Amino acid sequence: GACWHPSKRGYPKIGNLRMKRFDRLDLLPEGQDMVAGIDMTGGFYRLFQTSAPFPGCAFLLCLRGSCRVKIHLTCYDLKEGSLAIIFPGVFFQIQEQSKDCRFIFVGFSKKLIEGAKLFSYTVEYTPYIFERPVIEMKKDVYELFRDSIRLLIRRQKIKEEMSGMQISLIYTQLLLSLGSVYKKRGEEEDSPRYNRNQEIVKELVRIIVQYYKTERNVSFYAEKLHLSPQHLSTTVKKVTGKTLTDILSSFIIRDAQAKLRSTDMTVQEIAYSLNFSDISFFGKYFKRYTGMSPKQYRNM
Repeated sequence: GACWHPSKRGYPKIGNLRMKRFDRLDLLPEGQDMVAGIDMTGGFYRLFQTSAPFPGCAFLLCLRGSCRVKIHLTCYDLKEGSLAIIFPGVFFQIQEQSKDCRFIFVGFSKKLIEGAKLFSYTVEYTPYIFERPVIEMKKDVYELFRDSIRLLIRRQKIKEEMSGMQISLIYTQLLLSLGSVYKKRGEEEDSPRYNRNQEIVKELVRIIVQYYKTERNVSFYAEKLHLSPQHLSTTVKKVTGKTLTDILSSFIIRDAQAKLRSTDMTVQEIAYSLNFSDISFFGKYFKRYTGMSPKQYRNM
């Protein structure tokens, strides 16, 4: 299959494609939206021994053995049946790994999952997966996910050409299936214990997902959470290291980027869809966070 193993020169390989630089963490070769494989020789461990932002999105299923990973500053123990979901930009590290540890994985490019349609389909699941990026699967669900990824490896092995639409559907199906797993698991288990400040931020992100297109005022979110704007702002900064405005803008900018990249909507239509009444203000807002105008981004 598309086994991921280090080459003799110390660079990780995916299939026959050698990565150009060890420190770039390029999960996917240039121009490829998906890769699936089995890590037979500890390639993941060598690649992710140092914490770094993840370059794409990956579903990492542990087949046997065990390892300890750190995802966004929190440590998790993975064993057979554990699934880790890592989104682009999330800091990921494998701290320890048993000699018999084996992974099966499927990775998707950042460009693919930030497409407008996929973004709108999957944004509601993001807070839940950020909250619990590692989930222990029951035997039947684990086998279903394992077999699904094995099928993708076989399709890749015979060099079956898959369109962007097919790959988008594969990603969406995996995430929607996980949504039902998360929901069922939440009903069966106690939720993870959080301190009060973490609970506030967790609830805030869920509210932002609902309202970021129309509401950008700190006082709106503070009122929703029955807190003073100052208390909410201080809490968010303490827990995340970011301001509430930073978090809001990340959702707005990602949505705008997705629409610019994968729809025919005009810049004005995109601005209106995100509740900017003035296209000029939208352009300045977008440039402040990306360093380029919406048109420059679209033509990039």
